[in-house]
Amino acid sequence: MDNLTHTLFALTLANAGVRRFGRGATATLVLASNIPDLEFVTRFADNGRLAYLAAHRGPTHGPLGLALGASMAAIVWLLNRRQRSAGHIASFPALVAIGMAGVAGHVLIDLGTSYGTRVLSPFSVVWYGVDWLPILDVWLWVLLGAGLVIAWLRPVQRRAAAAAALTLAVGYVGLRAVTHQTAVERALQIETLAGVVPGGPAPSTLFAYRYGSRRSVLPAALPAGSSPFAWRLITRTASGFEVRDVNLLSRGDAQGPAVLRFPDSRSSLIARAAAAPTARVFLDFSRFTSVEVMQHRNGDATVHWYDMRFGRPAAGADERTYTSPFGAWVRLAPDGRMLAYGLGPG
Repeated sequence: MDNLTHTLFALTLANAGVRRFGRGATATLVLASNIPDLEFVTRFADNGRLAYLAAHRGPTHGPLGLALGASMAAIVWLLNRRQRSAGHIASFPALVAIGMAGVAGHVLIDLGTSYGTRVLSPFSVVWYGVDWLPILDVWLWVLLGAGLVIAWLRPVQRRAAAAAALTLAVGYVGLRAVTHQTAVERALQIETLAGVVPGGPAPSTLFAYRYGSRRSVLPAALPAGSSPFAWRLITRTASGFEVRDVNLLSRGDAQGPAVLRFPDSRSSLIARAAAAPTARVFLDFSRFTSVEVMQHRNGDATVHWYDMRFGRPAAGADERTYTSPFGAWVRLAPDGRMLAYGLGPG
């Protein structure tokens, strides 16, 4: 999730009791709760966009992240030792435990999103997660932020306000878990009405995927930030996929409005194009991938991949009715040579 959410959770936990360990406890928890996103420094590398995508929710969200949390705790402890401020300094073991807990909390929250995270990276690149939370959740901001405001206005009620905010946040996540299951059932109904023959593993609460070895399970229901009742459904059809946004509170037939239809092309060119550097990195991240092969008049062909999680209608003079701002493309010559490649819809 976003760093504001991670910070709000850390401050709320500090008010709930972590700050009692002594000076440095709150700072350690806040810093450690955000340090897994240190991967953002890869943006400043050559070809930073590709480097960041390759590193996203990777090693810093695995065992390395725990080491970073412990290191951050050590830095805070050393800085506190040099200061002569009043107040009890949190012990080194306590700060290390708090730092590692902050990292673990960050990873746990990220597991709740439709991105998931690579918790075993770099030893495994499998993505794990549950589709309960959007990347940006305004309602969590409101719940946690309100608790912090009350604690600031009434310090005497700090712990009670934090406990109430955490209880409401957990209840909210529980509501999303329940509505997610309802949305998955809606998606299954849509596939049944479309005549899709059930096959492969059934949707489960915990997802795990890796390009080339563990395919993403369909149908799927992905959270929308606007409401715990708003979901994006990705379903299969005879010739490809459909992506639609539904509100579980609205009445109507099970199918709802079809928003986007994505292709599922089959061609020997796809495997050849997938060897391009940008394609490899994109396919390692993309969870629900649609692929299309477009032939050009001069004999060239362009292979397009779209991550359907971000699917939207094409705009302007684009001949396609669908696209995704998050995609990859590779242009091949008639003899199979790679002519160009890049990220984006192409």
